[in-house]
Amino acid sequence: MKNNLENIDFFVNHVILKMTNRSLLFKGDSFVDLITVFFSTFGLVFINEFGDKTQFAAGAGSLTNRTKVRAIYFSSVLALVAVSGVTVFLAGFIPVSWLPFIKLIGGVLLVLYGIYLLMKKEDEDSVDEDIAGKSDWKLFTSHFWVVFVAEMGDKTQIATAASTVQNHAYPLIVFAASASALTAMTTLTVWGASKVPLSLVKPVKLLGIAGMVAYGIYMVATA
Repeated sequence: MKNNLENIDFFVNHVILKMTNRSLLFKGDSFVDLITVFFSTFGLVFINEFGDKTQFAAGAGSLTNRTKVRAIYFSSVLALVAVSGVTVFLAGFIPVSWLPFIKLIGGVLLVLYGIYLLMKKEDEDSVDEDIAGKSDWKLFTSHFWVVFVAEMGDKTQIATAASTVQNHAYPLIVFAASASALTAMTTLTVWGASKVPLSLVKPVKLLGIAGMVAYGIYMVATA
């Protein structure tokens, strides 16, 4: 936690100032430089997202809402991309002193979301179309905010912030790489969840929920 705060503090105090002195365009930069920044950031973020709490949330949410997988997928992707954008472009406006509180709220939301998934019955294929549409939006909104808040102050955000500091001349490339990595991991997670045999859905879902709740408890305990 201390190292995370130090990394973010360095980011807040340095990256915004550096970004203001450099163009967001890439005139004069070699293609090799841009590719190197992109793939190094992509790899860093992708690896850090593997086994992360938001991956558990996407997987467990998809297994619990098998007829509403698109709502889970797009809300997860949008939330993660939004956090990347905030990290790269707006982190200077987030006081470092708020991070423990944000982490606490994120942990509580993960635990509550896990309890909700445990209590929720499996979707029925015969749900009325109009009711299903309203339910999709409610599911989309609730899942978006769970993922968005939980991801704030997470190791993936730290990885994005670190890459932004290291490659402060290429904020758009860093953002594109981070967003692409998070989208790729979410795609793999939701796709993998959709391939789980019906006979294994319940135990796999319980495993995913357990991992998510464990992350939530850890976040609350270390906030």
